[in-house]
Amino acid sequence: MAKPEIKSIIISAATQYFSKFGFYKTTMDEIAKHIHKAKGVLYYHYNSKEELFNEVLKQELSTVKSELQKVVNSDEDALTVLSNYFFKRLELLHESVNYHETLKADFFEKYHFVEEVREDFAAFERNNFYQMLKKGEEEGVLQFNNIDSTVNMLLMLVNSMEVPLFLQNKYSEYIHTIKELAEFLVKGLKS
Repeated sequence: MAKPEIKSIIISAATQYFSKFGFYKTTMDEIAKHIHKAKGVLYYHYNSKEELFNEVLKQELSTVKSELQKVVNSDEDALTVLSNYFFKRLELLHESVNYHETLKADFFEKYHFVEEVREDFAAFERNNFYQMLKKGEEEGVLQFNNIDSTVNMLLMLVNSMEVPLFLQNKYSEYIHTIKELAEFLVKGLKS
């Protein structure tokens, strides 16, 4: 089996196991058994369970980023794009079960290996918010004293919703309110 093919199989199995059992309860043995390979094959491609989880997380967030970029690049007006982005972001992250693992305080305190992936995602979002707000300024519907501060505040706002929605399982309860909140926030930004 070719190297990229086996890595893909490992990632697929690891994604299933990490999603189902979480990082702590998943073992390299279980993943190896699932793909009918020796545990050494996993360690040949990934030095540790942490490195494998990091790769799973990168791929999961890569999908999220790809979908969010489609929203940002749409031809809609800035306010619609911003509202759609808020909603789509939460919808996609709700489905990103392995990302939820990184939201747990004890996980992030103990396992700094995910820090780079989280920082990359934050930089991606910072850039997207900046683009959307700048587009709003250019369209004459948004105006800011300090666009960078506004971007940072928006990031804090959306990040603050993640723990209650995903770890406390409130997403389904508030799905309709999320859309309303997105529209409310966008109207509040309007100049």
